[in-house]
Amino acid sequence: MTKRRRGVALMMTLGAIAVIGALVAGVLLSSLLERRAAMDEMLRARALDAAELALASTVAAAGWDTVWSTTAARGAITLRAFSLGAPDAVDSVRVTKLSASLLLVVSDARVGLTPLAFARRRVSTIVVLDSAGLPVPARAHRWLELTR
Repeated sequence: MTKRRRGVALMMTLGAIAVIGALVAGVLLSSLLERRAAMDEMLRARALDAAELALASTVAAAGWDTVWSTTAARGAITLRAFSLGAPDAVDSVRVTKLSASLLLVVSDARVGLTPLAFARRRVSTIVVLDSAGLPVPARAHRWLELTR
């Protein structure tokens, strides 16, 4: 009878080690996924901040080009790059004339250098021109984030 029970302690120990190993692997996988999700969220926040900054700077009186107000042609007026301080961030602003006093301004920001660490955000606003051809101050209107 004692010969049959000799290997039980070894089997129980190996089973316990296997369970502990599976738990450790699960914790490591969970922390890796949480880290990746946090990195993605940080990139999305940076992209949204960059898009909002470019849009606000374009609509501000200092960044507004009066040619956009005076052109008679409807449709896409300009597409310009907006410089951001980070080497992994790219932003472009597109201005489209809708009517004599309405323009659509779309800012598209991309942050990240690799396909695995990449985020893109696009925000837009309708700009209303006053009688002098300048945009109405930003506090009078809001912009909208366009999702994919």
